[in-house]
Amino acid sequence: MFRIGEFSTIARVSGRLLRYYDSIGLLSPQHVDAATGYRYYTAGQLERLNRILALKDLGLSLDQVARMVDGNVSTGEIRGMLMLKKAELERTLSEEADRLARVESRLQQIDEQGSLGEYDIVVKAAAARPFLSLRRTFAGMGDAVAMLKEVIRAMTTQVPPAVRDKMVVVAYSDFEDEDLDLEIGFGLTRSTNRKVALAGGDEMTLGELPAVETLATLVRSGPIQQAHIGFGALGLWMEANRYRISGPSREVFLEPPFSGPRPEHVVMEIQFPVSRAA
Repeated sequence: MFRIGEFSTIARVSGRLLRYYDSIGLLSPQHVDAATGYRYYTAGQLERLNRILALKDLGLSLDQVARMVDGNVSTGEIRGMLMLKKAELERTLSEEADRLARVESRLQQIDEQGSLGEYDIVVKAAAARPFLSLRRTFAGMGDAVAMLKEVIRAMTTQVPPAVRDKMVVVAYSDFEDEDLDLEIGFGLTRSTNRKVALAGGDEMTLGELPAVETLATLVRSGPIQQAHIGFGALGLWMEANRYRISGPSREVFLEPPFSGPRPEHVVMEIQFPVSRAA
């Protein structure tokens, strides 16, 4: 038999690890001297230790390893454990590949432009939420801005502050100067049966702003007429990071627009639903 120091040298693991495995009942010494407390292991225990180390190297938990080395798990369960671990590792690899692509994109941006640029792109998810809105096709940007102001006026006077959240504009058409297919409204903190009447006979009704699993977003501040600068930055980022647009874009106004000393100055988050390009 081998004392713990000798056994750890043969097995190429630390004595501290062997003591830990003993404390949780995963690998106990063959004999413990009652007088000295010395732990003794046999060469035959190397097989069990090597199996423990091999299974642990696959990323399995020690509880799973213990069940497997003790034979307390069926072949089907073992397969299930390994399939779950495989899926977890694939997800991690995909996330790290995405992170690497973003780092490479920033390096490329520095090489080409000499800086990281004005905007930081953040990828995130969005949950579904109630949306009180109106959808129309507008002849031009001036008509759309006029409707934005009317929606703000109506919501402010007809919906309590505790119910209304941020103003959102959803763009269903390509970014052009005319024939703008837009849905303009406010997210709500809770559902409501209330309808909001607008000047001219239009009406805002309750719907849902759907959940999105992956949104590429940036926050910009400045004149509302210059929003295209933020859209362009997102387009360059999507191309560099191999994403494609997978749904209508959103403009979320983080501060109430058309108020204060600079009414045309807005702070908004531009959001694009995206997916990996083929």
